[in-house]
Amino acid sequence: MAPVSSSPPVSTLTRMSSTLKDLFIYIYDLTPLDMDVLIILVKNNSGKKKTPSTLENISKYANRDKTSVFRSLQKLVNLGICNKEAKTQKGGGLYHVYSAIEMQIFKMETEKKVKELEASFRRILKQFEQDMDNMVKTFYQA
Repeated sequence: MAPVSSSPPVSTLTRMSSTLKDLFIYIYDLTPLDMDVLIILVKNNSGKKKTPSTLENISKYANRDKTSVFRSLQKLVNLGICNKEAKTQKGGGLYHVYSAIEMQIFKMETEKKVKELEASFRRILKQFEQDMDNMVKTFYQA
């Protein structure tokens, strides 16, 4: 049995109605909750007053439990599209705030990922015939 892929099919991006959201979901492998959290962070990072958000605030806006939102935040931080900053509480101790990266940087990073994807497709297509022959030989040897 073939492995189940969590990524959406590439046809998501090739239809005429494809959106930036579709691109983010495809190249960053974002879930619907990841997208919601990202949008909340972008909204809080736009305008004159940039407001980093706590886990509690993001959970409230997303209407989801803190554990799920925390996992999404960790994923966004690991992808480099979200910042995590430690703050000191007045009575002692630390808490974290999150913010989306600057829009220009986000756009450049997304363009870089698209170019990497294009290069991968070109590399795979260069070896089309050889790889197809190898797949056929392997299939009949099994």
